[in-house]
Amino acid sequence: MPQRVVYGEERSGVRWPLVAIFTVGWVLLIGGGIGASLPHLVGLVILAIIGALLVLFCAVGLRYSMAAGIRVYEDGIQIGGMRGRDRRLQKGKWPPRKLSVGAQPRAVFTAPWQATDGLYVITGRPEIKRFRRDLKRHRKNADTTIPLGLLNSAAAFANALLVISVDPRRTETDPPELGIMRGQYGRVRPVPSPIWLVPTRHPGALRDALQRLPQAPPMHDNLPPGGIVQSEIG
Repeated sequence: MPQRVVYGEERSGVRWPLVAIFTVGWVLLIGGGIGASLPHLVGLVILAIIGALLVLFCAVGLRYSMAAGIRVYEDGIQIGGMRGRDRRLQKGKWPPRKLSVGAQPRAVFTAPWQATDGLYVITGRPEIKRFRRDLKRHRKNADTTIPLGLLNSAAAFANALLVISVDPRRTETDPPELGIMRGQYGRVRPVPSPIWLVPTRHPGALRDALQRLPQAPPMHDNLPPGGIVQSEIG
């Protein structure tokens, strides 16, 4: 992949619900902690526990939401944790010794344009909800695997998504192997996916950059009527 970036987003955007939950969690945690130290307000310790759980949940969500970025090159595209990887490369700490499939927004996924069939920049809430609903249904039917390149945790609070249709046999993952993780019904292993998903902070600028690249595949504002999840990995 060449060094010159045609378009880049070094981190993904964070939607206001995540920030709001994070803020409320800290308020409950601090307020409950203060109340727990007063004899007549011991019951507020429950608020502290609720606040701590919310803070923990949102801290994990923020970490993975912020990790995923986008880099568009003249001959291909990268998604994932490029910024973190570059930082670790400078320190000689890449690849990490153990990176599970559950933390894949920290990995980097590279696809040349020759391996890319189509690009979809979707911003409509009904369409985003439909895509995520289809993806959730697919995950329930395949509960022992997680598709690589579907950065769903990072996209959970996104206002706009970039969906990429690829030939997984011609793409690259860095690090090349991600470890298995424990899911609801046992161990979950990573598998190649013909669909990649990443949030975008600036869908208009991304769309303009892709349209200026004649070598890039066709770009669409809407998903196929039948749903790309069913047609590609259904």
